[in-house]
Amino acid sequence: MKSSWKKQKQATKKRQIKLLRWRNNFVRKYGFKNVAKLGIRASDAARKIADAFYKVLKQLTKMRTTNETFV
Repeated sequence: MKSSWKKQKQATKKRQIKLLRWRNNFVRKYGFKNVAKLGIRASDAARKIADAFYKVLKQLTKMRTTNETFV
């Protein structure tokens, strides 16, 4: 009979293998050669979205201050 620590070790190993397979399949599915390129593209996309929101918020605050001066 196996001891509990051996069962836990096997379960952890199975979980790690499943995660590794999932990650590799995901990377292959979307055409990335490695995870680093995926991370770089994701950070670039997040930066572009943040820049767009910043410009919008800046314009809104500018409009708000101009409206308050006319009232």
